[in-house]
Amino acid sequence: MAGKGDTSEHLHLGGSLGLVAIHGGGIEPGTEEIARFVAYHSGASLYVYAGRRATGNLSLHRASHRLKLQDRPLVKKFLNHVNMAISIHGHGRNERCAYVGGLHQTMVYQFVEVAQAALSHYEWIFDPESIPPEIRGQNPNNIVNLPPAQGMQLELPRDLRRTKPTPDGRKLEPAGDALVLSRLLVNYISTAM
Repeated sequence: MAGKGDTSEHLHLGGSLGLVAIHGGGIEPGTEEIARFVAYHSGASLYVYAGRRATGNLSLHRASHRLKLQDRPLVKKFLNHVNMAISIHGHGRNERCAYVGGLHQTMVYQFVEVAQAALSHYEWIFDPESIPPEIRGQNPNNIVNLPPAQGMQLELPRDLRRTKPTPDGRKLEPAGDALVLSRLLVNYISTAM
């Protein structure tokens, strides 16, 4: 794990589908834990950029398409390795709404169908015109759209990012609906790869 005090980066090269959490740690809590869980259990690749401050991590947040992540050495390795991506984000809007964007529309439709069946107590919004512009994941410079086959961006409410301590208490892992979502992603990736 590379880092500069306030932030850290992590790269794991696995399968040709990559999980991304560029607002991990305290920036958008729970996103890193979901991405790590899914990558570990599916064999996917993983890139994490995380805020590691004790407080004030939200000030580290930058829009995905403005980060110029493709200039970072670990991101270059990630993008040279993967064919498509799934980016995990959090939002503070409607707590019963999950937004599914990105430019890989087939992936979006397939995953939403599965998610709506398993987590029907959430509204899964995937029509780009119905998603707030700043979280659509439609910008071609967004890291999720930089792989050759592009990708899908999940914007999750707090309950879909809930975590709990691992049994040894050293890390956090997805819990409740976040665990259900994580397992759905693992199954989806296992059939997509």
